[in-house]
Amino acid sequence: MSVNWDAVGAVSDGISATIVTIACVYAYFQLREARVNRHLTALLAFQEKYHSIEAREFRRRLLSKEFGSPEEFDADRLSREDFHRFWQMLDQLEVLGVLVEKRHIDIDLVIACFHRSPPMVWAAVKPYIEARRATASPLESVHLENLVQRYRRSAGLPADFWDRLGVR
Repeated sequence: MSVNWDAVGAVSDGISATIVTIACVYAYFQLREARVNRHLTALLAFQEKYHSIEAREFRRRLLSKEFGSPEEFDADRLSREDFHRFWQMLDQLEVLGVLVEKRHIDIDLVIACFHRSPPMVWAAVKPYIEARRATASPLESVHLENLVQRYRRSAGLPADFWDRLGVR
């Protein structure tokens, strides 16, 4: 009995290709899972800072118009501590917007974790930010604004919320 080495080689090549394909698929799913875990870790870290007692208190004061109406708000009139809290809050929301734009965090997950806060903050500071864009940087808070637009396009918040908020 003679052995057909060409057939044995072909079968061996087929088995090798199958094993490599299975390994690649497994590696893909492992990398995807690691990516999801990194994104969740980033989101949880953001949420922890954003929902700290100090940050909540600052947002409450901002949204209750303690610093003036949106048209009157001027960060330069804030105390040193409030000025720091204000820019820290905007920076956090800006980075959150970047993470959503780059698809590192899903918008539905952001809405579930941050609820209506980003659009409400945007409504409170929009006139101030638009004025800063004219004098300081045209890129000021563009990712926050884009995040709010993503909120608006999602089904996460009802239309009457946007009507009450007055953000276009």
